[in-house]
Amino acid sequence: MPGTRQKDATAQNSESPGGNSEPEKPTNSGEQVDLNVDNDQEETSEEEVEYEEIEVEEEVEEEEEEEEEEEDEAEEENKPSDGEDAMRVEDEVEKKKHAELLALPPHGSEVYIGGIPREVSEKDLKVFCQSVGEVAQVRIMKGKESNGYAFVTFKTKELASKAMEELNNSEFKGKRIKCSPSQVKHRLFIGNVPKDWTVEDMKKVVAKVGPGVISVELLKDPQGSSRNRGFAFIEYHNHACAEYSRQKMSNSQFKLDNNAPTVSWADPRNSESSASSQ
Repeated sequence: MPGTRQKDATAQNSESPGGNSEPEKPTNSGEQVDLNVDNDQEETSEEEVEYEEIEVEEEVEEEEEEEEEEEDEAEEENKPSDGEDAMRVEDEVEKKKHAELLALPPHGSEVYIGGIPREVSEKDLKVFCQSVGEVAQVRIMKGKESNGYAFVTFKTKELASKAMEELNNSEFKGKRIKCSPSQVKHRLFIGNVPKDWTVEDMKKVVAKVGPGVISVELLKDPQGSSRNRGFAFIEYHNHACAEYSRQKMSNSQFKLDNNAPTVSWADPRNSESSASSQ
């Protein structure tokens, strides 16, 4: 009967151990899975962030390396070769030498002093000449004669003129001395010049050779004004500048176009007499 069965079931439940205890709750496996999924997602996102940071760092490093390579390449391109370095050094040496020559007193600042005692030193003569004004250089030339002679360079042409007035026939160390203009040369004669050259052509060449060019005289051919006579006279600031250029142009490798020029000291008197003497 149905009523009897329900009572039996109730009696069985009351006889079971812990009869009043609540039944065990089933474990919610779904919640545990959800927690694990969340942890996995967090770990994955952290790994992705770290990976992205590594990628960014690598990109920055690559960009820096590329920039360094570009800078190195630019430095290599701009870096002068050994030949360019040598030319640059040579140019600097030339500029320094030119400046030294131009700093020397101009032509006309040197005087000739003759009749000086042989035992006189350059220092003695310099002290004697400084009564006139500042002396730049003293060169004593001693020959077989009983008395020697010297060349004294003053700082200016005006002082040289003053020295010739005051020191000529004056007494020095018991001797009567002579003081006159020095015949030092400062003009060059250049032959075998291309006959179609102009004065400007000549000026460009000699200005590159050495410093102190004052004037260039290129005589015209009387039979044709468009041509020259094949020679020129170059006047320089002083003897030192002229000598420097003379040595440069006397080199066998120096050419005027394809012409090998002849270079010598010009006669100090005038161009025409210099030309005839050549």
